[in-house]
Amino acid sequence: MFVPKENILGPLGGGLKVALTVLDFGRTTFGASCTGAAKFCMRRAAEHAARRVQFGEPLGNFELVKDKLAYMSAGAFAMEACTYQTATLIDSGGDDFMVETAMLKVFATDVLWRIINDTIQIYGGKAYFTDEPYERMMRDGRINMIGEGANDVLRAFVALVGMRDVGLELKSVLDAIVKPLAQSNLSKIGRFASRKVGSLLVPPQVNVQSRELEDDAQRLGRLIGKFGNQVQRLLQTHREAVLDRQYLLARVSDTATELYVSACVLSRLDGILTNQSNGTSPKSDLIAGRYYLKTASRRMRKNLAALWDNDDADTTLAANAVLAEYSS
Repeated sequence: MFVPKENILGPLGGGLKVALTVLDFGRTTFGASCTGAAKFCMRRAAEHAARRVQFGEPLGNFELVKDKLAYMSAGAFAMEACTYQTATLIDSGGDDFMVETAMLKVFATDVLWRIINDTIQIYGGKAYFTDEPYERMMRDGRINMIGEGANDVLRAFVALVGMRDVGLELKSVLDAIVKPLAQSNLSKIGRFASRKVGSLLVPPQVNVQSRELEDDAQRLGRLIGKFGNQVQRLLQTHREAVLDRQYLLARVSDTATELYVSACVLSRLDGILTNQSNGTSPKSDLIAGRYYLKTASRRMRKNLAALWDNDDADTTLAANAVLAEYSS
């Protein structure tokens, strides 16, 4: 629509940045609201599992219920740590945090959805009654994965933006390899090779103050190094075609997100242990945080392995068969 120049707010052409900034704030509030809902579900599910007796035992004695409660505690701790870290990033005055807010939004909304679903599973049919909040929480929680950017779209965004700098560097190096004799190209190749060899020998250093977390920090450092190597290999293999390989992009995005969340969790655990004398954090927080780091590490290794060993071609074949059957 036509807008008279005297009615324009702010600098001409600056509207997109305002709109995107609003999205960043909105995605961060998703982290906060999902954290609150997750903590509510965890507390209520644990209380019910402790009281409800089936087969002569409290529900909480059964391992499949314990699995759900452990996931809830780790997920709630992780999304809270990530929310605080992302909010701090915004408050620091920077202007480049779109990837972090997108990762927080995807992580928090996906984890909350599973937590609500598991809470309903623990409650059984009782969860369907309207004197309990869970059937409404499930309906309300589903929109989280659509609003402020659908999670599938944000997964592709995180992967592509996150890989952009790596891709640009690789492109310049590959171009330099084609014409290696120019002095500037030789220096490009040399810098890349030395950094690449160095990264293979020494994984990135993740620093913590607490000695209790040194093993966790080293494990995260190794995963960061492995992730970087796999992304470079992916770009070398697929080049520009990776833009359309959404199966791969989702795995890259999920791994990057878990790395970011793990860093936030590690930072929060480090703060808790460093200031342990004040006694403000319960022991359960430490257990939940450490449990998240371990399970996230396993998920990330699985995702990285699936970049090269997967059923993607069969997935496409099966989907296309369905589309062909019902498209006429």
